[in-house]
Amino acid sequence: MTVTQDGLEATDAVAYGPGIDPARLAVCLDVLRELDELDVDHPDAIMVRRATSHIYRTVKQRRRQERRAAKTAHDKAVTEATATGSAERIDDETEGILPSSQVEPGKIAGILQRPRSCYTCKTRYTEVDYFYHQLCQNCAAENRARRDARADLTGKRALLTGGRAKIGMYIALRLLRDGAHTTITTRFPKDAIRRFKAMDDSAEWMHRLEVVGIDLRDPAQAVALADRVAEQGPLDILINNATQTVRRLPSAYAALVDGEGAPCRPVSCPPTTSSAPSTPARSTDWPRCPSASADSRHRRWPTSPWSRATPAWSGTARAPPSTRAACCPTSSTPTPGSRPSSRSPRWNCWRPSSATTRRRSS
Repeated sequence: MTVTQDGLEATDAVAYGPGIDPARLAVCLDVLRELDELDVDHPDAIMVRRATSHIYRTVKQRRRQERRAAKTAHDKAVTEATATGSAERIDDETEGILPSSQVEPGKIAGILQRPRSCYTCKTRYTEVDYFYHQLCQNCAAENRARRDARADLTGKRALLTGGRAKIGMYIALRLLRDGAHTTITTRFPKDAIRRFKAMDDSAEWMHRLEVVGIDLRDPAQAVALADRVAEQGPLDILINNATQTVRRLPSAYAALVDGEGAPCRPVSCPPTTSSAPSTPARSTDWPRCPSASADSRHRRWPTSPWSRATPAWSGTARAPPSTRAACCPTSSTPTPGSRPSSRSPRWNCWRPSSATTRRRSS
């Protein structure tokens, strides 16, 4: 098959779009040929060189941007092929995480075109682990080896802040499955209870779980929680995981806020062969917690609408032994500026106890 010049021009027009009029292009080429005959310092020669140098810089910048975009797209595809960096990663642990952490040792998701620094040891790496996309191969192997390590925590008491989702929930599950009596804090206790009850083995450890609805940005609530934990005896494990490093729009919490305000439906725990109490699971209809407000923007406490309000939890309401998940309800939702009632439940989160006051003054 013979390819004609007209065919090539038609193909170029389809690939690159419409070009310059042939007559004008011929004039341009004639001018460039005449440029060689002019003196180097001739004004016309200088003007043409300036115009062509601008075109050259523009083309060079475009090609550089295209190369950078290609590298970025390639590295993004490699990252999304990992478990922790996948765009399809499911934050709700009750729905699972893709892909599974059980992968072949040494398997990589791809090779980066731009080296990265390992999150742990800061070594530059290009081979991306199939699960840990922010770690080099050595650190990924060590983390994978320790990921399923177990310890006997029978009889130990643990307090975990921010234990509703992601790494917080995985830490809580590990503590519970290792035998520890675990208390977790969260702004969305009902959603936390739903997540833990959805675990297949929840009936084996649910009686050792306590969920406290609290917003740790409020110093009054934090002090009250510390007093209550101290009253219950020695604490063996303390893990401070709660944080607000990821900024999200208030609308991102709308579903969680609505869920906290709705009645909590009874959920039956899966059957188990363990010796844990078999009391049917039930839940309490808690009032809406102001700390679970959709307005979750970062604020300094002097301007917070809840800095002087009675928190939505000032006592602990324990469910039966099969669940023991508590949101610490009050009789009504407080309003900003309100004072604590003299009939507060067992403990008051408004002022520190005398023992705490003495510790602070000493």
